[in-house]
Amino acid sequence: MSRVICIVFFCLFTGNLFSQKDKKDTARTLDPAADFYKAAVKLQDSMRYKEAIKLYEKAAKKRKNFAEAYNNMAFCYLELKDFANAQKNLELSIQYQPDNFNGIKYLGRACFLNKKYPEAKKHYDEAQQLDATDPELLCFVAELRSLGQDDKGALELYNSVILEKENYALAWLNRGLLKYKMKQFSYAIKDMEQGLKFYKYQGIADDVYEKLAQAKFETGDFKGAIKVFDTLVKRNPKNEFAYTYRGASKIETSDFSSAISDLEEAIKINPKSYIAYNFRGTAKGGLKNNIEALKDFDHSIKLKFDYPSAYVNRAAVKMASKDRKGACEDLNKADQLGSSVAYKLIQQYCGGPDY
Repeated sequence: MSRVICIVFFCLFTGNLFSQKDKKDTARTLDPAADFYKAAVKLQDSMRYKEAIKLYEKAAKKRKNFAEAYNNMAFCYLELKDFANAQKNLELSIQYQPDNFNGIKYLGRACFLNKKYPEAKKHYDEAQQLDATDPELLCFVAELRSLGQDDKGALELYNSVILEKENYALAWLNRGLLKYKMKQFSYAIKDMEQGLKFYKYQGIADDVYEKLAQAKFETGDFKGAIKVFDTLVKRNPKNEFAYTYRGASKIETSDFSSAISDLEEAIKINPKSYIAYNFRGTAKGGLKNNIEALKDFDHSIKLKFDYPSAYVNRAAVKMASKDRKGACEDLNKADQLGSSVAYKLIQQYCGGPDY
């Protein structure tokens, strides 16, 4: 990055000093493209991406082959999730600087994020010809492999990166996400938490925290899941998913009143959330408020009539309310809808003449 150093000469004679005051400073007009570029970099560093793009465009107009401006403009577009424009600007950058490794690598990334996977592979292959050991590129390639269902190949790449650079955050985080996908939840938690630590918890997408919380839920670490959901709610007080599943986690710890509060927040955000109504009904059932619980299950089923979980949970409350026939009808409906637990409950509770 170029820096302009301005040297001010102090005149010995007062007359000379004042005679210069009306003259224009022409130093900044010698390279206007560089001036626009410098100002854009400052805006980009302050995450003012849209404003930065405007100045990078001005810089590129002043200097047609300004590869660095196109590069940085593309990174701004990536941050704004405008992958098509990111790809366009990276293509221009490479046009003026054909052997630009980072330009080629991130062009592949832009194509990947824009779901142009064959093009992404092409550019990743080109980048690997320039540097086959770059850890970030290897992580990008691994991610593409995983998308193509080559989880074993992706895992091997992440392992090789970590072996060479044990504190490389992206490899730890992505390996954790891959293990989550493979339902290796305990290993996924370990890797994701290590990745977060190496990233110093900066610049992490909500999706990572969501999967970490779900992995903890799946392993029965409900208190741990609640802590992660706390983070998500702090980051975004309108996160329906976080409220819904923090409520579900609290049900598992028998904190029913607090669960209801979370689920009510989720319903405020999305009044059509059949999942939140189902969980709130379960929490109310936990407090033995069966009449209100049944209302929630009824509403959940009204919103989604083929939702087996709501039938199973409504059956539990009906059974607790001595409505065995109604409970067994719900269990049979859930069984027809493919519930994995309904059949066992039918065998246990719905045999005999009373049914």
